[in-house]
Amino acid sequence: MAACANESARGRLSDTKSSMRNDMYKVIVERPRRGGGWTKPGREPRDPDKQPAREGMRERLGRNRKSLNENLRPLERWLDRQAGRPWDAVYSELCRHVDRRNTVQQHIHQHLNDLVEIQVHQDQDGFYVVRSWRGRVALAESRCDLYVDPRNGCLMRNEAAFAHRVRKRDEHRLAVQAHNAGWREGVRTVDCDLQLHRLDGIWYRIELAPVPPPRRSKRNPGVVLPGRATDAVFHAPVVECRNKRRTLYGRSGVYAVSKRQLSQSELVAHRLRNGHDPDPFPAELAPRRLNALKRRAQTRADARYKEH
Repeated sequence: MAACANESARGRLSDTKSSMRNDMYKVIVERPRRGGGWTKPGREPRDPDKQPAREGMRERLGRNRKSLNENLRPLERWLDRQAGRPWDAVYSELCRHVDRRNTVQQHIHQHLNDLVEIQVHQDQDGFYVVRSWRGRVALAESRCDLYVDPRNGCLMRNEAAFAHRVRKRDEHRLAVQAHNAGWREGVRTVDCDLQLHRLDGIWYRIELAPVPPPRRSKRNPGVVLPGRATDAVFHAPVVECRNKRRTLYGRSGVYAVSKRQLSQSELVAHRLRNGHDPDPFPAELAPRRLNALKRRAQTRADARYKEH
């Protein structure tokens, strides 16, 4: 009896999961049009002679303030609950409640390609889709949250796309923070006269100084000569590497007085590492991120301790 009860409970849960409300197309399409409650600006003229003799149905500003409105979130939630079912069964149920012969309801079917990746292919590199304007695109870069697995024909959640979006969002957030902090790739600005640069995969400590002022020739006082200074990074006079200095140091009027490779302790202190790998997170922005990771690890440790 208990086994029969469990089977019937599972059947009810599966029916609830796969069932679609009969008025789904009304929920999605038949909604109040945007701008219906918009009030006309200004006050009506008091003199009836100043009012227009004719006035159309449209807004006085020359554009129609009403437009179609649709809400696809109910359809997205229903499709998400169908994850794991065969796509043929899901699509058959959708067609049973949303008639494609109706022009309004057919508009819902046109949005399926925006919600589900149906034509998915597989090769040795993984799943991919073909776009008419982008060509071959990995499934992880798709905007759809669901896809049809070509191996078994089931509707699945696009977990790779979720991870890709989170990674891109984190990269954008870090890039914005680094830009606001004045950080550049391969460069650490300690102060106005001290910078750390990664040259050929090696981090160096570079001291900057103002370019010496011009000097007058001893033989001909009327001739002005550039200052005598050699850049320690480019191994050339400051006059010959003016543009390179501006690009590397971020400003003009300075040159490298000395150049020294960072020691291992200095690399650890500035959270740097030699090599050609992507530049690590800026040292001045790292403590907040590190503290958050430490708090998360401590929370997990406390949770494991409570379980035992």
